[in-house]
Amino acid sequence: MAGPLGDKTVPARHSSVRSKYKSGNFSGSVFLISAEGQVLNLPIPTNSSLDPLNWTKMKQARAFLALYVFCITGNVLMQGPTYLLDAFRNQFSEAEQKPFRIENVVSAPKLFMGIGAFIWIPLSLAIGRRPVFLLCNVILFLFTILAASARTFHQLLISICFQGLAQGAGTSLVFLMVIDITFIHQRPQAIAMLWCVVGSITSTLLATIPRAIKPTTTWRIFHYSWAIPALLSLLLAFFFYPETYFIRPPVAFNGRILVQSATEKVRIYEDWEEVPGGKALPETPNQRPWIRDLKFRGITCGGWKAMRGCYSQVLGCLVNPLIFWVALLNACVLASMLSISETYVEILKNPRYNLSRNACALIHMAGAIGALVAYPVSGCLTASVTCRLTIRNHGVRDAEHYLPAFILPIITGIVNIVIYGVAAEYKWHYMWIYFAYGLSVFTFISLSTANILWVTEAFPRWAAPALVVISGGSNIASFGISFGIMPWIRSQGQANADIEIGVLIAVIGLVAVPIAFWGKDLRQHIHERWGTSQLGALRPQ
Repeated sequence: MAGPLGDKTVPARHSSVRSKYKSGNFSGSVFLISAEGQVLNLPIPTNSSLDPLNWTKMKQARAFLALYVFCITGNVLMQGPTYLLDAFRNQFSEAEQKPFRIENVVSAPKLFMGIGAFIWIPLSLAIGRRPVFLLCNVILFLFTILAASARTFHQLLISICFQGLAQGAGTSLVFLMVIDITFIHQRPQAIAMLWCVVGSITSTLLATIPRAIKPTTTWRIFHYSWAIPALLSLLLAFFFYPETYFIRPPVAFNGRILVQSATEKVRIYEDWEEVPGGKALPETPNQRPWIRDLKFRGITCGGWKAMRGCYSQVLGCLVNPLIFWVALLNACVLASMLSISETYVEILKNPRYNLSRNACALIHMAGAIGALVAYPVSGCLTASVTCRLTIRNHGVRDAEHYLPAFILPIITGIVNIVIYGVAAEYKWHYMWIYFAYGLSVFTFISLSTANILWVTEAFPRWAAPALVVISGGSNIASFGISFGIMPWIRSQGQANADIEIGVLIAVIGLVAVPIAFWGKDLRQHIHERWGTSQLGALRPQ
């Protein structure tokens, strides 16, 4: 379980780091030095019972469980219909499908997942994480029931699209929720764990669908069966995930007053009279903890103004070269995954391999292995590398310290798509197809973890809109690319098309090199010129 991660401190090498290393004052560069000369856990937890950083390990584990079940359920409901297309065709004629096609039940939800990211993240800035998370669970459960009972193709398509709208939170909002309940140094492992556990369990479950649902049997069994996990997810969200949107008041520490901003930057004051707003009032006694956790807190400090501000900052993120680069790299990796996912069944069924429908589905087991292998690389290794770089930088953790996390997924992204294209074109052994698929899942999870860490730490004032762009934009791009990938392959051939995608990944990936050398100066220029507003921060104040 990703929740109960141990606390760490990073020793500083100089007692006057704050004056000597000015990068600590930059947005996206963080350190805090105690009287003993150590870097502390950030954000600094308060004494408030509402602070999620004060949760016990068991309470934190329950919250992660609610997130895992929601994401797994949504993922299976989104990807499962791929194996139900024949069952859909048996029930709905082409006349009943018009003006759509059966294949739209697979592609259209991607569009709505992207739209969901553009709705749920900004809405969470206005009313908090818990109400939005519960709303998404309700939508997922209700429309799973409606999909199972659909009498027309259009009812089925609308229901699956609303499932996609709810699952949009599973690829966007949940990561803000993970950030809410973890310290900065824990986030690489916590985010990677969520991607890896969800990816491996989802892939394992998808491998069993063709064995459980036959083309000649009713597809309704699938949706009725998954209404049970959807209901479980709703109950877990209600009872196990309290509100995590928390504005930390000033705290006294070592004779000084520490004030934490919406961007998790810490300012140090010598006296309460210097603190903006003065000393915070003590927390008043209220209901029992379990009753308090079930309550809704109403409009946040940022309110509807923060929601509106998030949308305006989305446009800024789209033209920010350090965020647009990540979005472009993500689009290329998604193109490689679509090239594989839309062709592997046809390739494995051709006379060269002649594999059964069940054997083709076992390719998801390779994806499960790739997801599991991704955790020690994208989680543990990234945390270790950033820790070492922070120590070498005298306790200052710069956002650029996360850039090494992009190296391996860029390399594996190139390797997996080239291997797949050549193996498919020249009819290598089918295990190369399985290997390339597993490596593509490893690439996606490793890259997704690096993307989230980079955009939230490099631009903390734009963290929410940056996640909207990365998560929502990726799903919308996937929907758009799905219409062009097959014509591209038919015109160029499988090997040539996939090699071209690999070259695109390599070229865009090389942008990380100049960012590593000159990214800090550009990042600070962007913050000074356009980053004055904190409405797009994780918790606007």
